Amino acid sequence: MLSYADARRGFPFASGRPRPGTVVHLEGAVETGIDYIRPQSWAIAILPYIEEGALASMYDAYCLACPPESQEAGIVAASISVYNSGSRMKGAVDFAALLGQGPASPDPAHRLDGWFYRASPPTTDFSGVLIPEGLGWNDTAGAYATAIRTKPIRLAELTDGLSNTLVLAECNDYTLDGGGTWAQSRYSWPYISDVGRYTGLGAGVGASPLETSLKPRSRLPGGVFQVLSGDGGVRSVAEGISGTLLQSLASRSGGEVAVIP
Repeated sequence: MLSYADARRGFPFASGRPRPGTVVHLEGAVETGIDYIRPQSWAIAILPYIEEGALASMYDAYCLACPPESQEAGIVAASISVYNSGSRMKGAVDFAALLGQGPASPDPAHRLDGWFYRASPPTTDFSGVLIPEGLGWNDTAGAYATAIRTKPIRLAELTDGLSNTLVLAECNDYTLDGGGTWAQSRYSWPYISDVGRYTGLGAGVGASPLETSLKPRSRLPGGVFQVLSGDGGVRSVAEGISGTLLQSLASRSGGEVAVIP
């Protein structure tokens, strides 16, 4: 993650379109120009920096301008040990960006267009390091329903300190039907359930299937989950951590005095 930030002068969006100049073969095309490039996940963005350059090139060539549901089989079924050593499911990712506090009352009817927010949230709700460029991408308009930020977070914006700021956390499966079925997060999909988890609800199993889907939690027993801080350090956190404390630990510039218990 730091290698990406050093090279690109900023962290990737949790979900966002590639920066201008990075996909010249599409930007220069009359029919499939930059406005047709869809958002991509943070896990796709950092592929060249985790020794997956060939996979990144394949994605750039075939999947930037196609809906996630129609991605190439080689992308969908990729087994990347850095991402899915826990689930051992091809195409899965066992980690998610810690986005920020999240909505007080998550609304599943607005999963895609509002990332579970009923109305457009204040941009300050996304206080993490990897945040969305916007919510509710519209292919026809070539724009977001709600813009969050035009440029990714830069290293200098982590005023709480790299080692003091949690960026990624383990995540488990999510449900879209109230717990009837559960699905693993996909590394190549740019949707909220695939790229991120909220911090305001704490971690572990929630009071409802929806709440459980929005919280970081491990696939392994033991009551702890792994987190990655901005300096690349990996730590274990108890799943009983409060939402207030987890939110403080994942805030990039809140100035909170918080310590991992």
